[in-house]
Amino acid sequence: MSFQPLFRRFHETIQLKRHGETAELIQKSERIFKRLRDNLPVSFRPFYQGSYVMGTGIKPLNGHYDLDVGLEFDLDPRTNDPVKVKEWVYKAVSEHTTKVEWRRPCITVYYQEAREIRYHIDLAILARAPSTGTLYLALGKQNALPEQRKWQPDDRKGFMEALERRFTGEDAGQFCRVIRYLKRWKDVHFPSEGRAAPTGLGLTVAAYHWFQPVRNGRQQPADYDDLAATTVLVRSMRQRFGSRLSLQFPRAPQDDVFARMNDQQMKEFRERLDKLHGWLEEAARTQSVAPLQRAFGGHFPPK
Repeated sequence: MSFQPLFRRFHETIQLKRHGETAELIQKSERIFKRLRDNLPVSFRPFYQGSYVMGTGIKPLNGHYDLDVGLEFDLDPRTNDPVKVKEWVYKAVSEHTTKVEWRRPCITVYYQEAREIRYHIDLAILARAPSTGTLYLALGKQNALPEQRKWQPDDRKGFMEALERRFTGEDAGQFCRVIRYLKRWKDVHFPSEGRAAPTGLGLTVAAYHWFQPVRNGRQQPADYDDLAATTVLVRSMRQRFGSRLSLQFPRAPQDDVFARMNDQQMKEFRERLDKLHGWLEEAARTQSVAPLQRAFGGHFPPK
């Protein structure tokens, strides 16, 4: 049997589209931008980033939606304190909702419904150096010591552009689908809190490096084979595992996208990746949907 119709249905179920909850988040972000323009001492340029722009978002299992936003300031990082600039943003939005959190890499605005957090928007504060045009991300908690305050080179914009160019046409469609499948696997098999799970960005960077489009040439016209493409990517990740899986972000800051996971978490990551690979191969070998439902959860459709 061909699993492709089932994968297409599964993708339709988990895909986060640019309407509904995402459209509501965009509306909320526009209100934040207005509040910032009314209260900040300097101008800025907002831009969307993360899975919304990369086209790899999925519907969260816990119903908690998020959006990543960059706020770009024309400021010289050599003469501006990153925590001070973050303080401008924090003060401007601190009374916008009942909960606004100052985090080391961003300011997070939460939205609640019936006393439960339903949405959040992460505001990353960036400075564009006037001499070089390089973007720098403001890092530092609210009362950080001087040595804990940092402007870090950040070229996520460049990565998003490179990701868009990585594949074209229907190959790009399969690329995004496979990333979504891995994100749903992560949500099903890892805790949602803490740092035990690989990040969605980490899985996306892995796909950027190692994804290969796979078609089922036996069918006419040839259709894509998402089961095989997912298996190839997972196998590539397993083959590059030593005691850890290290993977450099391809643009600044060129850090290890899995560095935040400790050795025990990395060991569990490897074990779960091995299980996923086994389920994918079992499905192909037995032509059974059951291993795919174990891998991706109950939203994967029956035959």
